[in-house]
Amino acid sequence: MMQFSNLKEMLVSIFGFMAIYVGTVSADNQAGSFSTGLAAAVDFYQVTCFDDGNGVPSYLEAQVKDMTASTSKVSILAYKGTSCTTNKCAQFSVDTTDSDTTYSPLVKVIQGSGVYNLFVMHTAAGADSYDVAFHCKTSGGVHTGTSVTSKQQQ
Repeated sequence: MMQFSNLKEMLVSIFGFMAIYVGTVSADNQAGSFSTGLAAAVDFYQVTCFDDGNGVPSYLEAQVKDMTASTSKVSILAYKGTSCTTNKCAQFSVDTTDSDTTYSPLVKVIQGSGVYNLFVMHTAAGADSYDVAFHCKTSGGVHTGTSVTSKQQQ
């Protein structure tokens, strides 16, 4: 009986560490919700793209999934910079189908390393939840350093 108890404790510890590891692997997703009920609610994040040893970032790609069945649709706007001549500084994407497993169309903002602004919005009053997938990548499409900071939650 005592050996079973020790084995159980060891397995719980191992699975706990595995859960922490799995959480860090999917670090390029940001879940959120609009809890104020306001139609004009906007959540604001800053995503930093940096060379983590996999290469210099070329772009940020992002898409959103609307997790709530409601009349409101969730969208994202990703941008960096204000005076772009050859690449688009901003890209917009909307998930038109609520509560499915599919994300909105993938958008890319090709502005190199640094801080990108990422806004998540919804189109009507009420509560809504979402999941944003985002990745910084090199010009060859290799995932590189990506971190996110929450700036505003509505």
